[in-house]
Amino acid sequence: MMDTEDMVRGALREEAARVAVADWAAGPVRDHVRRQRRRMVTGATAVVAALAVVAGTGAVLSARSEVRAAAPASRPPTLPEGPAPEAVVVEPGQQLPLGRPGWWMRLADREICIHDAPAYKDGPGCGGYSWAGDATEITVQYYGNPPEYQEGLYNLVYHGPGKVARMALERDGKAYWATVASLPGDPGFAAGYLWGPSEKKSDGPNGYPVDGIRLAAYDAQGAVLASSTVLP
Repeated sequence: MMDTEDMVRGALREEAARVAVADWAAGPVRDHVRRQRRRMVTGATAVVAALAVVAGTGAVLSARSEVRAAAPASRPPTLPEGPAPEAVVVEPGQQLPLGRPGWWMRLADREICIHDAPAYKDGPGCGGYSWAGDATEITVQYYGNPPEYQEGLYNLVYHGPGKVARMALERDGKAYWATVASLPGDPGFAAGYLWGPSEKKSDGPNGYPVDGIRLAAYDAQGAVLASSTVLP
């Protein structure tokens, strides 16, 4: 009989088989996993290993101890106070500054690549997130910002029909707007980013918990295009 660990490993293999990463992104992705503290959780029913690297050790935490699932949200995030940041449109390959020195994002067809200053310094590289298939979902990646780790970058990714006008994230009962970025026309996806409280709690194996975070993408009329909740 297959035990829980075998089931998780099988789910991870199936999920990985569906992910296509372009040649230009593959190298930076591997470098990023090795060198930077990173957290990614997918929406819908996929189960994904969170490759969170313990700061200062270079060790990748095990899939078994760090697997988190995400499911359709019972409710979207509470709407943040005030107006949402104006959505921006960028050309393919254009560097979009992310509001901190050395941090920028680049969009291409079904690919989002983030240059985080701690991992890539002043170099041209960036770590990519790519997907395959046409499932509608919203996901989040988390990047810690040393040296104090007082804040982190939350990268929301929506792919599916409709044009995203706003994205929101709720964490510990507080809601935040994300700045939405997309390519011209109807690319079928959008990325959002915001700087929020650090997810790092300790140097132990659960140093990057993301339990209970709610995500949502909205169109210009306020309709929810997709939402999910990161489960404990």
